[in-house]
Amino acid sequence: MSSSSLRFRPRPTLLVTALLVLAACPVAALAAQPGDLLSASPYRASWVPSKAAQAYKLAYRTPDHHGRLAQATGLVYLPAGPAPAGGWPVVSWAHGTQGIADHCAPSVSGPYQPERDGRFLDQFLGQGYAVVAADYQGLGSPGDHAYLHVRTSARNAIDLIKAGRHFLGTATLSPRWVSVGHSQGGAAALTAGYLAPSYGPSLQYRGSFTTGTPTAVELTALVMKPDNRAANPGAVNAYHAYLLDGLLQVEPRIAQVLSDEGHARVALARQQCLGPLAATLEGANTGEMFSAPLTSVPGIWALLHDYLGVPRRGFSQPLMLGHGSQDRDVPYLTTLLYAVGLALRAEPVAFRRYPVDHRGTLDAAAADGLAFVRARLGNDSFNEAAETAGLEQLLNEAQ
Repeated sequence: MSSSSLRFRPRPTLLVTALLVLAACPVAALAAQPGDLLSASPYRASWVPSKAAQAYKLAYRTPDHHGRLAQATGLVYLPAGPAPAGGWPVVSWAHGTQGIADHCAPSVSGPYQPERDGRFLDQFLGQGYAVVAADYQGLGSPGDHAYLHVRTSARNAIDLIKAGRHFLGTATLSPRWVSVGHSQGGAAALTAGYLAPSYGPSLQYRGSFTTGTPTAVELTALVMKPDNRAANPGAVNAYHAYLLDGLLQVEPRIAQVLSDEGHARVALARQQCLGPLAATLEGANTGEMFSAPLTSVPGIWALLHDYLGVPRRGFSQPLMLGHGSQDRDVPYLTTLLYAVGLALRAEPVAFRRYPVDHRGTLDAAAADGLAFVRARLGNDSFNEAAETAGLEQLLNEAQ
């Protein structure tokens, strides 16, 4: 056998190997899934809850507000000691409004109220629950954050559980989980509960506890008009600017009804987190932002419903909504009426009222939140008749 034939023989094998390598690239891209882990590293910061024995920052795949697979970040906190058989049950924490700039992400600059949020999460860690805390896609990660786009933030919160299980293993994180959220995160946690069954049996959703939950943000369109000159708290003006930025991402024609002041506020919102922006806009009014009513934009109501609408039926597990009766950021009555509507449709819902404002609700509701989570992860039954009777009483008092 000649040396030339010896040199030639491997070539078909090399060619096949090369083709397989090239073919594997698009296959790998197509195989990318929500919840895929991209990176993980230990995390240290002053705002890590005191009862978190271990903390990690994860980057993972999850949809953006256009439904495209994108990248997001989030934190995972573990309790002290060895994981129990089956892993730590999981509390998926959805944070309240922080801002829309990358530096406003909780994993970058910390929670807006770090001591309050730390106390709240510590109670779950102290009871042996792991906590996963999504930043939300586009907040501290590539792309733009679509503020209050509820389906996106809900999926971000669930996909972080999947990424955490990929990283830590199924012996460390249990498939059993609940969603818990406040304010912006309340709507996310609520919607995560609705979407949970679509994730299949690999994750076992058990319920949702939310506070200060915005359930009728669509109605904000009624006050977004030039003649609305009533002074607002700074936080409300900040929410409006953040929301308009998100809506502009899905409907650029909204720019046509914004005044110069409206464009300026949205530009400022893209730079400042909630605290500084609220201080800057304290006492300003909504009307200055508009040259024509938002409702004059064709198709605006369908857009608002698609972008902001929280589910109103079809929940597979119990919900508990807590709300402050003095809440000026998210009106108490809108969330009470939402809960009543769920009850009338025979959805498994409970409601708790606290004599506090929006910021104070999380502390006021902490004991109820822990009791709810313990009951749901412990598989206690839900007393729907008693909860419905309680809702009827609260509605009568409101009337």
